[in-house]
Amino acid sequence: MANGGGRWARPPARGLWSATARRRWSPPMRTCTKPCWAGGRGGRPAPSEEDKTMTLRVMMLQPPSPPGLNVKRDYAGGMGVADPSPRTRFGHDAGYITLPYMSLLYATAVLEREGFAVSFLDAQAEDLDLDAVVERVRAAQPQAVVSVVNLPSLAGDLEVLRALRGGAPGARTVAIGTVIGPLFETVARSGAADAAVRGDPEAVLPALLRQLLGAAAPDPVRFESAAGVLVNRAPARVEDLNALPPLPYHLVPIEKYWYHGFGPGVKYAAVFASRGCSFKCYYCPYPMGFGDRIVHRDPIAVVDEIETLQRRYGVQGILFRDQVFTMDWPKTRALCEEILRRGLRIEWVVETRLDRVNGELLRLMKAAGCRRIHYGLESGDPKLFSRVGKDGAEGRMEQLIRNFTLTERLGIHPHMFVLIGLLGETEASIARTIEVIRRIKPLTLQVAVVTPYPGTPLFEEARRQGLLATEDWSRYTGFQAVSRTEALSGAELAAARERILRAHRRATFWKRRRHQARLWAGYLADGSLPRRLWAKWRRRS
Repeated sequence: MANGGGRWARPPARGLWSATARRRWSPPMRTCTKPCWAGGRGGRPAPSEEDKTMTLRVMMLQPPSPPGLNVKRDYAGGMGVADPSPRTRFGHDAGYITLPYMSLLYATAVLEREGFAVSFLDAQAEDLDLDAVVERVRAAQPQAVVSVVNLPSLAGDLEVLRALRGGAPGARTVAIGTVIGPLFETVARSGAADAAVRGDPEAVLPALLRQLLGAAAPDPVRFESAAGVLVNRAPARVEDLNALPPLPYHLVPIEKYWYHGFGPGVKYAAVFASRGCSFKCYYCPYPMGFGDRIVHRDPIAVVDEIETLQRRYGVQGILFRDQVFTMDWPKTRALCEEILRRGLRIEWVVETRLDRVNGELLRLMKAAGCRRIHYGLESGDPKLFSRVGKDGAEGRMEQLIRNFTLTERLGIHPHMFVLIGLLGETEASIARTIEVIRRIKPLTLQVAVVTPYPGTPLFEEARRQGLLATEDWSRYTGFQAVSRTEALSGAELAAARERILRAHRRATFWKRRRHQARLWAGYLADGSLPRRLWAKWRRRS
């Protein structure tokens, strides 16, 4: 049966398409000029909706980073952040973090569960250039390609989709990602996508693909054609994380993923225990990307998944992608206690708020394997910190600092996020931030320049006040000054960032040396030093 210009003469090769599709594939009885259920030749009775779905071949694509950038696609609420790269082609630098876009991964699992013939191509993990991506897609002959688009890489991501439309005949293109919400018109006018998803693709993608590929009747209640692009009318949200199938790590090159929090040579996987953020930080894209209400998975199911990842794939580290991991203390305790009850020896990293931890919880997390916690201090100025949406922070800065130092004292690595360039930022508030850093001496620190992400209240306010320096999205990396404050220019913010980083390096010089010595001594003691050195050398070479 011909579908979109391609023909299957035999089942797909093992390892390319999902096991579900291989089990259910059967050769067509007769060639049709169009799908038989649409009235084509062949004399077969109209199949059921499930039978129609079985013939639909879909490739899920994490596109390569564009020239000059390395993109972390799942960060910043799915907007993505990026660092500069000397690379002049599409691809992804070997020494840079590799992490699958989590909604793309979950959507893959949903499609596989519903009987689609689904494959997954991670062009970042495999460092594929544009020609290689087009060739891989052409060889697979999917009927649709579902690809992520992010903000700093938007132009490059759309170029990839346009190349697929021209180089892989018959493959319809579907764009997903947080940017689809605020920048749908840009994506639609680009000529790159046949369809797009607003919100969580896991919740709507199967129905959208069936309609796009002619396997289901049009549903004008759920979908519309806007600027020639099929899109869901209302943003889709997953309301029950427990209803999602397990992550399909059997389809991804998990052996190519690495994360600096675990070090070279340590196989890791990303997992959700909860999703969403109910806090109202005016600059943050998390509620827009992951929902403004926190939904939790059953802690037992989360530990089931961790145990499967460890036993089946040899995973040694878990990166929890929860926006506020410790929001629900009873669920956090239950998860930790279940890890301990099963005797799982695994390390994990989380992100949470400084006002959502205490000594008892931190001790339990440490015992269960928590190695590192990412905290957003944002600013050392109490008034500025409170203004961004950290409710009540103005009167509790000392308590937040104590929680940070307590984390370190209990043997968990606290990583500090600092954000400069918030509305109201001045030289005086930056000086207070530097003073807090000198006082705490965080072992690791990330200093970002505030990015007014489109769709956030900060973007609208910065545009209204004329504070935006550019709407060139390639500069919205999370580390470049793309707006100013009422008192500081973009150049002054960039200089302040360097000043903060220098102050941190000086304040922690000997602390970092002692930590490095302890780290390598531990690797030598546990026998992992040769493996780590080999993995580090391979990435650099």
